[in-house]
Amino acid sequence: MYLLEQAKAHGVQLIKGQVVGVDVADNAIRTIHITQDGEPVAIAADTFIIASGPLLRQTAQLIGVDLPIINELHGKIAFEDTLGIIPRDVPLMIWQDPITLPWSDEEREFLAESAETRWLLEPFPGGAHFRPEGGDGATTLLLLWTYHIKTQEPVWPVRFEPEYAEVVVRGLSRMVPALAPYLQRMSKPVVDGGYYCKTPENRPLIGPLPVDGAYVIGALSGYGIMASMAAGELLAAHVSGANLPDYAPAFLLSRYDDPAYHALLENWDAGAGQL
Repeated sequence: MYLLEQAKAHGVQLIKGQVVGVDVADNAIRTIHITQDGEPVAIAADTFIIASGPLLRQTAQLIGVDLPIINELHGKIAFEDTLGIIPRDVPLMIWQDPITLPWSDEEREFLAESAETRWLLEPFPGGAHFRPEGGDGATTLLLLWTYHIKTQEPVWPVRFEPEYAEVVVRGLSRMVPALAPYLQRMSKPVVDGGYYCKTPENRPLIGPLPVDGAYVIGALSGYGIMASMAAGELLAAHVSGANLPDYAPAFLLSRYDDPAYHALLENWDAGAGQL
């Protein structure tokens, strides 16, 4: 918000709408078409920056460019620690070991009866983590655990399995056994989340596109809040024609035209080190 306020102070006009088309002539950006409150609006422009997160691919297709983008749905749970089990000053806590969910003998017998629930008895990957959220007097915990990573097309509102919250709480009770009472009586959690927008090797796209005047900044995966400031600075250097740092080519779309780079991709994992 601070950056937006500063931009407005320097003359930036914020227009809210949905981009529905882009006119390209002689391989250059000419006009951006949006709908605003249901009405069509045409904006003459020679620069078009695509920063649409999970919709990067769909937006780039408006100018005939295909981006190598995948999206993973990652969830988080806001959970009230009404029993005060977790001290409010603990840092982000991460459990890297595989987890088998705690079930009673009766529950295990019931879950084993159906193929639709049998997976709940199998070992889960590590990566469950949590941290306190809020200031003095708060009781909220943020719980996160993406135990099923799968790519999908983005949809809104996002949808999670109905058992997602219980699975996460059960998993974290292995990490913090004192959380076990919540398995019997749990306050209603708030489930939310969003997409990790990624390239196949989990490296961002920042820079010009094959259409003159078109740029992209995105595919910042799960580290966008940490990398966005430097990413924005790099993109601004591209747009303004300023001197570029020596690492700028690492984030260009054109890197995929290099056969040597394609050879490297065969040994890279888009999920390595990811929560």
